[in-house]
Amino acid sequence: MKAEALSVRECAWLKEECHHGDDSEDSQRDGLCLPNIFRSKKVKPLSRIQTGPTYQVYYTAKELLLEVLDRGALRELIRKGAGVKSGVKNQSKEQSVDLSDGEYTEVITWISIVLQSGLFVGESHSFGSELTLKLDGWQGVLKRNSFHTNLLSLSRLEDGEKLEILSAFCSHTTRRYQALYTPGPSLAVKKYRLVYQKSPCSLHLALLCDTSSGFVCNMFLYRPEQLQKQSRKPVVEQVVGHLLRPFCSHRHLIQLDKSAWMEGRHTDLFSGLGIDISFFPSEDSLSELAAHLQGWTGPALFPLSDLKGSTADVFLPGLLAALHIVCINTFVLHTLQSPGSGRQAQLSEFTRGLASQLAVDSSVSVPVLQRLNSTSCQEPNMSKQRINMSSSVRKEKPVSGSPVRLHRMNRPGVCGLDNSGNSCYLNAVLQCLCSTVPLVENLLNQDTRRELARSKCRMAEVFVRLLQEMWLGRSSSCAPVEARSVLTSILPQFNNYSQQDAQELLLFLLNALHEDLKKVSKRQISLSIRQPRQDQNRNHATAAGESTIVSHLFEGRLSYMTLCMHCDHQAHSTQTFTVLSLPIPTGSMKCSIQDCLSLFFEQTVLTGGEQMLCSVCGLRRETAVLTRLDKPPEILMLHLKRFGCKGKNQVKLKTNVLFSMKLDLNPFLCGSLQNISYSSYHLYAVVNHSGHLNMGHYTAVCHSSLTRTWHCFDDSAVREVQDSHVQSSNAYVLLYSRKPFQKPKINGL
Repeated sequence: MKAEALSVRECAWLKEECHHGDDSEDSQRDGLCLPNIFRSKKVKPLSRIQTGPTYQVYYTAKELLLEVLDRGALRELIRKGAGVKSGVKNQSKEQSVDLSDGEYTEVITWISIVLQSGLFVGESHSFGSELTLKLDGWQGVLKRNSFHTNLLSLSRLEDGEKLEILSAFCSHTTRRYQALYTPGPSLAVKKYRLVYQKSPCSLHLALLCDTSSGFVCNMFLYRPEQLQKQSRKPVVEQVVGHLLRPFCSHRHLIQLDKSAWMEGRHTDLFSGLGIDISFFPSEDSLSELAAHLQGWTGPALFPLSDLKGSTADVFLPGLLAALHIVCINTFVLHTLQSPGSGRQAQLSEFTRGLASQLAVDSSVSVPVLQRLNSTSCQEPNMSKQRINMSSSVRKEKPVSGSPVRLHRMNRPGVCGLDNSGNSCYLNAVLQCLCSTVPLVENLLNQDTRRELARSKCRMAEVFVRLLQEMWLGRSSSCAPVEARSVLTSILPQFNNYSQQDAQELLLFLLNALHEDLKKVSKRQISLSIRQPRQDQNRNHATAAGESTIVSHLFEGRLSYMTLCMHCDHQAHSTQTFTVLSLPIPTGSMKCSIQDCLSLFFEQTVLTGGEQMLCSVCGLRRETAVLTRLDKPPEILMLHLKRFGCKGKNQVKLKTNVLFSMKLDLNPFLCGSLQNISYSSYHLYAVVNHSGHLNMGHYTAVCHSSLTRTWHCFDDSAVREVQDSHVQSSNAYVLLYSRKPFQKPKINGL
């Protein structure tokens, strides 16, 4: 049995792909956040963007590849394939558990077989004898390989289901790469046609590449006719929008093949995307390193005849193309990170060498790959280091004969967060929590961390690891990919690339942390009540088990006094809160935060359908309600209700709400609490939202308890700001503390 060949050939955009389906826009289907993000946020000029890419370093090519093709990337392929075989396509969550070691080993074995003949760049090797892989020795292995069987089962699905599975697989690998590689300012969109054994597939492939290195930052497998049915937007606009969505926080110069020019109509096509488009012939503006972007050919492993004709027309070629791209990216990083090692391996040689590292069969004879350098374990005899760093890195002048050492400017707690695909709302919230010193002190306490590990508190553990990297790490920015992954698995409503509400996320995140920390408290209580004096403290311990550092800091209590307007009967009740959502006075372009608080706490009268049932009258009566603060929290979070309705339309209120560094709550406290200890709160963090409803950009401005200065966090970009510049008309969430934060007591700081 011989391997079939999969060829990826660059092609031009067709006329129908650059044409609007209709003059009118389909607002429901075309409501991408990406165009609006670019249009509404203030972007830096291109001259300020970093001059080259940045990337992480791993020891071996094998480790680098498996960092991307982790168990999460392959889990759904195995589970869904098994479901198709059994006749049950929809697997339950219980069935979608992590892969066993045996299953994962079978996947790696299968990948090693696919890659062992190498990938060849250019047309000359497309169907040459060098790609003729005799599989006779592997037939028995493939027949026993359950992953191989699962993939054959998935090829029987409908094309729509195949594309959905491929999209999920590509999205996962893209997210993994975002933690490994940050592209430079110049990117290129390349379009390819897949050819399977000289027969063109209906599947097209689009890549977003860094022109300086040829690294594939994002990939998109699609069928043009399907996109034309889904939206009236031109196919080229949909494809470019999909590729750029994970990188919407930075302004890039995008190069596009001149076939999309369409006699100047590109201005209309891309005006809504807010990006800088340049048109070049496909062969221009590529470095020598990016030669593979012209196209490549690799083994497809599955003979078309074994799959009954066209059943493999979408899924298997698409999966193999995605797998080859992972291999190519591993090759690019390996080449970038070992520039001083003499002759660089060719892509085909590299691929075979990588296959040998993955292969279980030790009899396979292929070249051995040089080990990659690691920033955590530098080779003492390195004479060169060509890793491009961001503008926040400075080089010290090396002493003669000594290796070059790179140092990052880093301040504990002042750490940017990379945007992982429209995640500015998450980054802004995380920055505010990172600046909440009592929370950080508690969670980074060694005892707390040990208890979290014992109690298997997944969300809290990941959040603590992120806090540790932001406070004790050596980088000026980091990628909260793991935190986002765990958060979206717990809160699936955030598992997309749409803009979300930062205030809503803040509430859900604090609740998830609170629930995890309750497990720790209950575990400690269950151990303590085994002591001889357990009966004396059982009730107290049970109550304490519901309290955590989250509830201690952020939870407050409101008091409500209701008065029946008919019989003057009074009733009292209380309600806990985490965030106070304040109304903004209407009809005013400017107001103060005190005005918003007064509006929230003013006495209201409930009439009509809002009348309350009076326990004395036995009827619904008009009721006066007076609200007061019964228990002010240690951390007061104020949410400005900027999003509302105007008639039938949803709008954002752009009223400039003036806020001060100190907040007086004395007028809104219950009578027994009106004293100096509660009256003054100190501002330490602000979440800003620029743009419009469902479209815009989130940033955070936070006060550092170490440097005693304010910093603006715009995703990974961090800059120091003066006190006078904290005030902003874009303020959305304000965080105040009852006491000014002191230098945090963190072990290792």
